[in-house]
Amino acid sequence: MYNQRTNYVLIGFFVISMVVALIVSLALITGRTGASDTYYVVLGNVADIKYGTQVRYEGFPVGQVEEITPEPDGARMHFRVEVSVKEGWRIPDDSLARIGASTFLSAKTIDIASGESGQVIPVGGQIASAPPVDIFSTISTTASEISELNRKSVAPLLKSLSSLVQTAERGAPRITEELITFTERLNATLAPLQEIMTKENLDLVELSIGNVEEATGNMAALSQGLRLTLQTVDHLMANLDELVQENKGNVDQTLKDAQYTLKAVASTVDAIVHNLEGTTRNMNEFSRLIRQNPGLLLGGTPREAVSPAGDRANNGASDGG
Repeated sequence: MYNQRTNYVLIGFFVISMVVALIVSLALITGRTGASDTYYVVLGNVADIKYGTQVRYEGFPVGQVEEITPEPDGARMHFRVEVSVKEGWRIPDDSLARIGASTFLSAKTIDIASGESGQVIPVGGQIASAPPVDIFSTISTTASEISELNRKSVAPLLKSLSSLVQTAERGAPRITEELITFTERLNATLAPLQEIMTKENLDLVELSIGNVEEATGNMAALSQGLRLTLQTVDHLMANLDELVQENKGNVDQTLKDAQYTLKAVASTVDAIVHNLEGTTRNMNEFSRLIRQNPGLLLGGTPREAVSPAGDRANNGASDGG
């Protein structure tokens, strides 16, 4: 009887020890071995996340999920996930929390990637979230995008291609007939061209091309010469402009002197014209006197004027005597 009681006590003690060890192990696994601080994360998807899910900070277990509360956000639904973290654990305010898994077979966790800010999130504050990076979420997202692409793009494209193929099949005989007709016309059009493209004509074409190339070279040389001429003219114009600018004062003074001279001439032109008129009259009188008595040029005196009646009387007296 005594041995039986002893066995029961030992068995009870063993069971209690295992329960305590299990509790301690769970506490160590979840990081809940002492006092903790509460934070929350807002996620759009909480697949495989539940109460007790481990929370890790840069891979180190620091706490667990305490509660998940759905919160409507317009037509969508978000989830407020409250997490407990070791008391006094400093989390920079630019840190990011996302759902992840270290291996293919490991359970989902909430991983907190440390930020670089010097400010920390106050206890009870929100840790910013980011999309999950585990391969299953990526594959699921990719599969969803491929399905959406297939539904919205590939299926209509295949339908359009099928309709196009059917249309092409219906129009293939007509297209073939028109292609044959076009080929025949093309051959008929090319026949005279083949007759024209003889070796002699090709030689003439090559000669013409050579002449054109030579003329192009001459034009290029002429263009270069014109360019040099323009540069020379530009240089000459610059020199003339510089000369005018340097002698601007002398030119202005010359123009002023010419203007003064013209004014003086204009003021005396009337007297000059009057003197010229008197001189002209004197010259006319001098010419008349010379014609009447050329001896004036030799220092003679003008002869006396004799009337015609006196000449006749003188002539009669001389005849009577």
